Amino acid sequence: MSRTVQRVAKHLYKRQYQTAGGDWSTIFYARFTDWKGKRRILSLGSDLKTAREELKVLEARNIRREDFDKDKPTEEKTGAMTFAEWGKKYPDQQGVKNKRSLNEEKGMIRLHLSPFFGSTPLTQITRESLIRYIDKRMGETILRQGKASKKRVARGTVSNELSLLRRMLRVAAREGYQVSTPSFEDLIMRVKKGGRALTVEERAKVLAVYPKWLARLAEFATETCLSEGDLLRLTENMIDLRFRVVVPEGGRMKTGSEQASPLTDRALEILDEIKREKRSGAVGANVNGLIFTRDDGRPITRSMISDAIQKAVRDARVKKYRFHDYRNTALTNWARQGVNVDIAMKASGHTSVQMHKRYLDLQRQDVAKAFGLLQDGNTDKDEGEIESQVADSTEGEGRCPVVPLVFKTSLGVVRPPEGSTPSLLRQDQMLIRHPSLSPMCFVRGPALTDNKQSILVSGSK
Repeated sequence: MSRTVQRVAKHLYKRQYQTAGGDWSTIFYARFTDWKGKRRILSLGSDLKTAREELKVLEARNIRREDFDKDKPTEEKTGAMTFAEWGKKYPDQQGVKNKRSLNEEKGMIRLHLSPFFGSTPLTQITRESLIRYIDKRMGETILRQGKASKKRVARGTVSNELSLLRRMLRVAAREGYQVSTPSFEDLIMRVKKGGRALTVEERAKVLAVYPKWLARLAEFATETCLSEGDLLRLTENMIDLRFRVVVPEGGRMKTGSEQASPLTDRALEILDEIKREKRSGAVGANVNGLIFTRDDGRPITRSMISDAIQKAVRDARVKKYRFHDYRNTALTNWARQGVNVDIAMKASGHTSVQMHKRYLDLQRQDVAKAFGLLQDGNTDKDEGEIESQVADSTEGEGRCPVVPLVFKTSLGVVRPPEGSTPSLLRQDQMLIRHPSLSPMCFVRGPALTDNKQSILVSGSK
C-alpha cells in the first residue's frame, strides 16, 4: 500500500493512503507544539475546508492555554479512525471482550479484513469496497495450517467475514466513533442448509476406522447434539444425572444460548467407559477435569479431529463431511422420531426456527415413512400381507371398496397414544371422503384396538 504526507499550511498536513482495493483515502491533521511544550498530532477529518476551520479552533484553544488532554477521548472518537486502528480497539469493547468466539474473530480481522481495509478510515468504507472485497476473497484459496490449499474460499466464509465487519462498524458507532453505514443488503449470503446428516451406513463405516477417542466423541455428539467446542470443554459439573441432561456451562460456546441436551443410555455408557478407564489408569487424568481427552490426558484439539475425519473419509470411502455434521445427524434423527420442535431447539441450543430448519436433512423417504407408506425403505407391499391386515375386505351392493390404510413406523406398526392420533384415527368416528373414490363415497375410521394393526374402512352412499 502507498502512502504520502504533504504539508498544506502551517500546522496543517495532508496524509493519503492507497487501500488494497486501489482507492486513495485522505486525512488532514494538525501538528504543533502546545503551550505545555507537548507535541500534538490531531486528526481534522477528510475535508480541507473543515480541516482549516478546526485548526483555527485548536490554535485559539492553545492561546487560551486549554488542557488538550482533558478531552482526549472525545478527540479520538471524532477523528477519522482507520480500520486497522479500530481492529486493535474492537476486542476490548463492552460486549465483545467476553465473547467465546473472540479468538476466531481476531483471526478474521488479522488475516483477511485488516490486509484489505487496514488503512481505510471507518468513514470511507463503502458498498463498492465491500463488493471488491468479496471479489478478492472469492479468488483466493483457503489456508490450512498456515498454508494455502487448492480449495477456493466458500461464499459462506466471506459472508461470515462481512458479518463481522458490519458488527465492528455498529460497535464503533455505538462507542461514538465516526463511521460510514454502507449497505450490506444481498452481500451477506447464507446457505439454505448447513451441513448434512450422516446415514446409518456411513456412521458405521467411519466408526470402524476412527481412533477410539474420536469414535466416542462422534457417538456422544450424535446422541446429545453437542457441538465440537462444547464437547472438548465438557466437564463433570455440566452433567446433570438427576434429569439426565448435559448443560454446557454459560450456554453454548458459539452463541451463549442455553442448551440442555439429552443424556441417552448410550451417552451414559460412554461416560461410564471413560470413568472406568481413568480409574484403571488406561486414560490419564486431565488437570482441568475434561471428560474427553487423549489417552495421556492431554486435551483433544480441533485440528486432530479434522485430520482424523479426513483420513476416515478416505479409508471408509464415504461422502465428505465435517464433525459439525453430527449436529445435523442428531437433529434429523430427532425429527424422524417425532421429537417436538421446541424440545429439539432446547436440546440443541438453537434460538430460532430458521436456524433449526437449516440443520434438518430430511429426505423424500422420510415423508413416505411418516405417512406409513414405507417400512425400512421398502415400497413393495405384499398383497397377502395387506389383506391379512384388513378385517373386512368384502365388497357388496351399495358399498365402496375397502381401502387399507396401514400406518407403520421404523419400529413396526404401533398404536398411537390417546391424544396424539391424527384426525383419521380419533375415537369419534368421522366420515372422510377418500379422493380415489366416487364423490358420494366415504370411508369410516373407528378407533384402533389392541389386536388390530389396520384401520377398518367401509363405504356408504
